[in-house]
Amino acid sequence: MDTIFIESVLLNEQITNILIENHRIAGIGSNLPMPANAIPIDGRNKAAFPSFANMHTHAAMSLFRGFANDKPLSDWLNNWIWPKEKHLDSDIVYWGTRLACAEMTKSGTTAFSDMYFNIPDAARAAAHAGIRCTLGINVFGDGDDLSEQLIEHTLISLEPYSNLVQLAIAPHSIYTVSPKGLLRTAQLANRYGLLYHIHMSETEEEVHNCLNQHGCRPFQLLHRLGVLELTQGRFAAAHCLYLNADEYKLLGAVHGTAIHNPCSNLKLGSGHFFHYSELKASGVNVALGTDGCSSSNNLDMIEAAKFMAYLQKGIRRDPATLPAEELLQVASSNGFHTLRIDAGRIAPGQLADLFLVDLNNLAFVPNNNSLANLFYAAHGDAVDTVICNGKILMQHRQLPDETEIIAQARRAATKLLR
Repeated sequence: MDTIFIESVLLNEQITNILIENHRIAGIGSNLPMPANAIPIDGRNKAAFPSFANMHTHAAMSLFRGFANDKPLSDWLNNWIWPKEKHLDSDIVYWGTRLACAEMTKSGTTAFSDMYFNIPDAARAAAHAGIRCTLGINVFGDGDDLSEQLIEHTLISLEPYSNLVQLAIAPHSIYTVSPKGLLRTAQLANRYGLLYHIHMSETEEEVHNCLNQHGCRPFQLLHRLGVLELTQGRFAAAHCLYLNADEYKLLGAVHGTAIHNPCSNLKLGSGHFFHYSELKASGVNVALGTDGCSSSNNLDMIEAAKFMAYLQKGIRRDPATLPAEELLQVASSNGFHTLRIDAGRIAPGQLADLFLVDLNNLAFVPNNNSLANLFYAAHGDAVDTVICNGKILMQHRQLPDETEIIAQARRAATKLLR
């Protein structure tokens, strides 16, 4: 296990040193001495931030970047994405996930919550990249393909990567999974103590169809079925654009997480008003995601955070809404909290997941406020150094194997989309 010493770095607008030992932050202080066995990192002209948790991805869809643009969600899914996904294989998912992990690492993300296919291959890719992931078993229909045997077999396959990889249950949505399937997946998530990750209330059409078919709104349906109660404290819903006051309360009562995906929602024309203040006031944990690269086109959490903040400020006509300090919590610690990972803050005892930005990047000149510059001026390319689980993954923007990843991803994309 590496001992790392970051010297003279800007943290919370103060110059200090950071010591990392045994995967965790062991000490912070301007007078902290460097151990003789430590790997030194020169923190001068750098600022340190806790890394991001990208809470809603379809990582291997990085290979779909630039494919099927400017289409509404239903057409995009049914006529473009799902037909191509029939051709996914282990090779495609592995290199698609490696490409996604490279992009996330280079923009400061060290954990992601995924909903896709070929979980063992995605796990292997994330482990090789050295970043954390929670991989959801995708479920459609009645969920008959999901069994205790499958879950246990998948858990065994993930054991070699258990320091970085977790399993989740991921029913796609209320419109692709039956009420029977929604309940069955919740029961299994409850039995194994797994995160329940689902798309919810992404479009007005979804809500209207739910009202017509079930006589209630999407979150009310999950409440009636018992899904919310079964997954209490382990429920994560992506999108959540069309909720009413009763649904805020239902989600808050079970300590659920609502995941905003502003760039994807805007590009697909799904909507723009995420009810952040109302959800937070109801006790909902709010986190941030990019969605997959076919709908958001990148995995840059700095960009996603900027869009989230600007939408909240503009729609509410209040520049004080979602200030930068709170935005960092949404993009980092709130996501790690959902994943039950002890990270998201740079403090003694926390897991050492953090990144350094280059203060010579023009977005940080002048550096009147480093956090404001991070979210309101910078992009992912300001990230210089990334550490995950106490291991240096990138330094001076040099990522090992990047050339091979690019070449193999291009080859896999050609095979998938040809």
